[in-house]
Amino acid sequence: MRAAPEQSSTFEVARELFRLAWPAVMVGFLQTAVFLADRLLLGRFSQDALASMQVQGPVLWSLFSVFGGVLVGTVPLVARSVGAGDRARAEGAAHASLRVAFVVGVLVTLACLALVEPIVVGLGPKNDVVRELSRRYLVVAIFAFPPMFVAWTAALVLNAAGNTRTPFVVGLLTNGVNVVANVVLIFGADLGPLGRVPALGVTGSAIGSVLAFTLEASLLSWVLSRASSPVRVVRPWRSGGATERAARRDLFRLGGPAVLERIAIHAGYLAYTSVVTRLGPLVMASNQALITLESICFLSADGFGVAASALVGQALGRGAKGSATRAGWLGSALCAAALSSLGLGIWAAGPVLLGAFVPTGQDGSALVATSQSALPLLALSQPFMAAAVVLSASLRGAGDTMSPLYSAVVGGALVRVGLAVWLGLELELGVRALWLASAADWVTRTLWLAAAFARGRWQERRV
Repeated sequence: MRAAPEQSSTFEVARELFRLAWPAVMVGFLQTAVFLADRLLLGRFSQDALASMQVQGPVLWSLFSVFGGVLVGTVPLVARSVGAGDRARAEGAAHASLRVAFVVGVLVTLACLALVEPIVVGLGPKNDVVRELSRRYLVVAIFAFPPMFVAWTAALVLNAAGNTRTPFVVGLLTNGVNVVANVVLIFGADLGPLGRVPALGVTGSAIGSVLAFTLEASLLSWVLSRASSPVRVVRPWRSGGATERAARRDLFRLGGPAVLERIAIHAGYLAYTSVVTRLGPLVMASNQALITLESICFLSADGFGVAASALVGQALGRGAKGSATRAGWLGSALCAAALSSLGLGIWAAGPVLLGAFVPTGQDGSALVATSQSALPLLALSQPFMAAAVVLSASLRGAGDTMSPLYSAVVGGALVRVGLAVWLGLELELGVRALWLASAADWVTRTLWLAAAFARGRWQERRV
């Protein structure tokens, strides 16, 4: 008779959540710090440079997120295999994921090379200067896609295996390189015997990103190739045989709904961005400043999601459904509490934080005042965003990629865009319209995902 799987207590689950979450949260903070520094540097360079990020930022984020959906199956495949003690299947899944990641990155880059002009014309604002800056950034930044996909996938493999510290350490190094490179390349610098680097503005920022992602992908791939790695991948460019082929089929099966989910989210977000661009440069710059501040919260939530998805997948791998359920609910609650505190802190410190986005020597009172009007909405939506992000990650960690898809269609595509059009373009509420729409989106997703998680069908998903 087979023994019942060992179930973890609430305390043990909470301890594991914090052990896995804090490095993942710190990775989020590192990414946010670089994102913030990049925007601050561009804001100091010129307000047009900052405004241009309202176009290129969502475009790059959408492309990476949508096509990264193919690789979402990496976490449940690796985590369940690790939980079940099947190292061969875990390594086959990791091998398949890294190969697919590189191919996807190359294909996205090639497609973007042909479509840069239509993207900029279709999504760019009427302001010719901002549109040209967006084009300059995109032409360079798209070459970051291959190393970006590989680095992200390697981190997913390590996270799913329970190693969240290594991606944090690597991220600490590469993000530091990114900031230094951006300072030099955006504003220019005299490097002595090496000569003088000219001030490249947004182009310099894009070059810095490409260099940083290439370094990150190289380091994480090296970590996975070492004998001490919990899941080892040696020479990922070579075929991994039948195990890898089977894992690749599972990867595409799980990734299909995730790609559709992200298409729904980002089609909605790009439509939302088109509303933003119609509200003028001031609202665009204000919204970009607020998004930059909110990213502190979002990437922190993503860190809790990393921990919850790994624990849910590993628990299901060893047959401990109770532990998996506790990991999802507890991760959501802890993240909601943390993000509520962060949101209130941003609201309280808003005037000071927003002032950092004002170019030196310019009057930024209009930017600060416009942004401040939406700060309460930003703060009050954080617990809902936290719960939605962690519950989505928990469901994906179990192999349920359909429930997040449905929530994204209803919340991200219908609620957010519909309210942004009505409140922003018809009622002319400015930046407040955008953040009312965002808050309503997160509330809708939280309710949908909580219902799906409570039903428990995800516990029976085949991976």
